[in-house]
Amino acid sequence: MRFPIDTSQLGFTVTSPPSPAKDFTTKKVRVTDDGRPVMVVNLLAMDGNDSTKIKFNLPGEQNHLKPGQSVRVEGLAYGMARDGEVRWWSADAVIPLNAGPVTAQYVSAPSAPASVPANGESPAGAARGRNPHAASRHGAPGEGGGES
Repeated sequence: MRFPIDTSQLGFTVTSPPSPAKDFTTKKVRVTDDGRPVMVVNLLAMDGNDSTKIKFNLPGEQNHLKPGQSVRVEGLAYGMARDGEVRWWSADAVIPLNAGPVTAQYVSAPSAPASVPANGESPAGAARGRNPHAASRHGAPGEGGGES
């Protein structure tokens, strides 16, 4: 079974550099049918109140992903085998938010929303270390209606 995840209200941050996925039996780097390496991507998913680490494999080099970088995740899903014993995360693409125009190297998609500064810094009023999207959804701390 595959359960799609709505990422529109979530923020994601890269937690470590992508690393090559290893074949369980041979211990060699896994590659796709067309010879591209399969990379393990580690992210922190945040909703403004809580966070969790997620890890999944993506085909192709993922050198554009750097630790601490805010990203958008496309096609995020949680998978589960029929017996429920095996579970996994999957995604179609991970797009840096502070990048310039998105190129075909990533996917054809619009650039970062206007509310995200081009320099990747937290929006004005957002507390350092908190979800940068929390201030825009809930108001900055002390502005009423937001978290305090």
